[in-house]
Amino acid sequence: MDKDRQTGLIAGIAAIGLWCFTGVCFAAGSRALGPMVYAAGICVVGFATGAALQAVRGMPIADLFRMPGRVWIAGFFGISVYTVLLILAVGIAEDADVAQVALVNYLWPLFILAASRVLIRGDQPSRPVVAIIAGLLGFMGVALARGPEALLRPPSDLIPHAIAFGAAWLWALYSVLLRKWRIPPNRNGSTAQWIVCAILAGGIGWMRGEWSAMPALTWEAVLWVAACGIGPVGLAYHWWEIGVKLGPHRTLAALSFFIPIGSALLMGLFFRESLGPFLLPGAALIALASFAAHRAEGADRA
Repeated sequence: MDKDRQTGLIAGIAAIGLWCFTGVCFAAGSRALGPMVYAAGICVVGFATGAALQAVRGMPIADLFRMPGRVWIAGFFGISVYTVLLILAVGIAEDADVAQVALVNYLWPLFILAASRVLIRGDQPSRPVVAIIAGLLGFMGVALARGPEALLRPPSDLIPHAIAFGAAWLWALYSVLLRKWRIPPNRNGSTAQWIVCAILAGGIGWMRGEWSAMPALTWEAVLWVAACGIGPVGLAYHWWEIGVKLGPHRTLAALSFFIPIGSALLMGLFFRESLGPFLLPGAALIALASFAAHRAEGADRA
């Protein structure tokens, strides 16, 4: 494995590790400040983190904004809109359903594999039947997370699930397009998008009345904003862009299926109402779908 490919793999794995904390951060922070107020806060911190990384590398911060128009448009939907939708989905979900809503979002690795076959020439599954089985396993894992007794009884509100599903597709398409367009790794498009995302979230929060209803700011709320803004937002997105631009994207897509297991464990610790006996088995089923999808693509091409 050459140096660039190895760098991309390490960066992608680091991003995956940080993203295990996304669900907990989004859920806890949204409940402390309101979903859109929290989103605006972490996006400001995320931009500051990305700008600091750029300065440490000795590169002009202005370069973060010098991107092709198509990257700006793709990033608006794949980063700004995606983040707003995901935080809104997790923020409005009932505590008992919040872990399952997070699992819906974690279907995005499946969507990456599906989108890459359409958008990137030559990315056809070597074992199409196994690819179909992988997709079914992923969706079965989300369904199982609520428990067998609840399979025929849908959640009281499916809107958060639908929002998370749409968000996952936006992120998957953005990840594939970065690869297809071969955007240089030093053009970290996610950092500039955090400014757009903060404005978008702030505007939606104003329309929802969140700013006027925002509770008193506490040290706990500040901690959730800082932790998420620096970690799952600022560093993780920066490293993921390096990963999908330089690293083995099929391997990273497969490894990212393990995010639901880490996320489910953390969600269960922080939101006990969501920790049913089948939450972890459901997350593990999604991880199994990862292995099946990886086999479908052919390990020799990863």
